[in-house]
Amino acid sequence: MNNWSELIQASNYTTLDSQSAAAEGRPLRLCTLDHKCVLDVIGPDCKTFLQGQLTCDLDEVSTTQWRLGAHCNHKGRMLSSFRASALGEEHIRLILRQNISANAHKALAKYAIFSKAELTLNADCIGLGLHGQGAPDQLQAWQLQAPAEGHCSEQNGIQVLNISDDRFEIWADREQIKNLLDQLKSEPVLVDNGYWRLLDIRAGIAEVEAGVEESIIPQMLNFNELGGINYQKGCYTGQEIIARMQYRGNLKRHTVRLVNTKDTVAESQLSSGRELFGADSTQAVGELVNVATSAEGIEALAVVKDNASQNALALSPDGPWNFTVEPLPYAIT
Repeated sequence: MNNWSELIQASNYTTLDSQSAAAEGRPLRLCTLDHKCVLDVIGPDCKTFLQGQLTCDLDEVSTTQWRLGAHCNHKGRMLSSFRASALGEEHIRLILRQNISANAHKALAKYAIFSKAELTLNADCIGLGLHGQGAPDQLQAWQLQAPAEGHCSEQNGIQVLNISDDRFEIWADREQIKNLLDQLKSEPVLVDNGYWRLLDIRAGIAEVEAGVEESIIPQMLNFNELGGINYQKGCYTGQEIIARMQYRGNLKRHTVRLVNTKDTVAESQLSSGRELFGADSTQAVGELVNVATSAEGIEALAVVKDNASQNALALSPDGPWNFTVEPLPYAIT
C-alpha cells in the first residue's frame, strides 16, 4: 500500500476516475500523482555527476527552473525520462514514472561509485496535481508561490512545478500533502492519475515507462522539440548516437498523438510497447508509449514511422484501423 492509498483510506476524500472528472467541469481538479515518484540525488558532486549522464544541461536546472531530460544507455536508448529540478546546490530531484524507478535508480547508481553523490528513491515524497483556472488561486490560498511555466519553487519542504499555465505539480511528504487537503474549504475531490496521464498525452509530452525502456532514443519522443536535449553541453552517456541522429538528420520515427473513439478495448490491454500496424503493411510501423482513457475513448502517444503517421493505425495487421492521428500542440521541425 502506498502513501496515497493510505492517505485516502484514512480520510473522507472523494475520488473520481478521470472520465467522471472531465465531465464535471470543475474550475480546479486535484489529482493523485501515484504513477510517479521522486529520485533524489544528493551530495557535493550531484550536478557534476548527472551532467555526464543526462541529456539536459544541469546548469539550467535550479531551485527556480526545471528541465525535461533523459538518461540513456551507450546506444542512446532511453532508460528513463523525468523532470529535473534542484532543491539546493547539492540536491537534484528527478521526477519519473513509478514503474521504471527501481531500474532507473540502479542504472544511474552504477555510475555514481566514484562521485560524492547519493541516490535515493524518496518514498516519503508524494505528488499532488492541480489543474484548472482555479489552480493559481488555490496555491495562493495555501500561501505557496505559483511559479511561471517551466519554473518551480520550494517553501518549507513543499515543491511546486509549473507544467503549463494552469497545471502544477506539488511534491511534499505525506503529512504536508494531507495538511494542504485539509485546508480546502469543502471536502477534497481527487481525480485518479489517469487524468494527469491524459493531460500529458494531449500536451504531447511522452514519458518512458515499463515496456519501452531501452527501445527509444530521445528524438523519437520529440525531446528536441520540448527542450529535453542540450546539444552544446558536452559529453554524456549515449551523446554520440544522439548527436549523430540530430546532425545527420536521418531520424524516421517521431511521437504522434492517437485517438481511438470506436474500439471498446480496455486501457489495460493497451500496454506500453504494444505494436501498431498500418493498412498497407504486415510489419509493425510503431509502438504505443503512453495510454489513457478519456470520455471520447482511448488516447495515446506512440512512436510511429514518419511515412505511416498520416494514416489510420491498428493493433493488428488485420485491423480495424481505428487509431487516428491528431495534431500535437507543437511543431516537429
